[in-house]
Amino acid sequence: MNQILLNVLTVVLSGISPEPLAEKSVPFEKLPVECAAVYDAEIRQFRQATVTDVISVDLDGDKVNELLIFNGENGSGGKGYAVMQKHNGRYRKAGELFGTLYKAGIGLIVEHSLGWDNANWNYYELVNGKLVCKLEMEVKYSKPIRKNPVKITVEMKK
Repeated sequence: MNQILLNVLTVVLSGISPEPLAEKSVPFEKLPVECAAVYDAEIRQFRQATVTDVISVDLDGDKVNELLIFNGENGSGGKGYAVMQKHNGRYRKAGELFGTLYKAGIGLIVEHSLGWDNANWNYYELVNGKLVCKLEMEVKYSKPIRKNPVKITVEMKK
């Protein structure tokens, strides 16, 4: 748990991902049907979207990459992703995330901005096919645009 805390604090204080995540635009017809289906149908129709962003990354250390599929939801607090894990030749949803993503070890750090002076940071890992939050951190900043943390509250999860 100490390593998780150090990884998250490193990203919070530096704003730099220890392991950059490569996002690629993939046409819906090239995705497995269950992965393409996570993109919100109404948003897809409204935007006339033909592609979505996909991140391929191993989140459980089994040497098989999971797919993080942009689900069409975005805003000032980040983007929405469905975490899809391959199981018996098909993909199934292991969980959902919203925010800015950073990779750390076998997990993901997710920043969810809350105005100019607050942000929530969470650390997730895949455990038995489910996305599990292992740490929650709330950061209060003294200056605009989330600079100079003045208060950090940490809750470790089991």
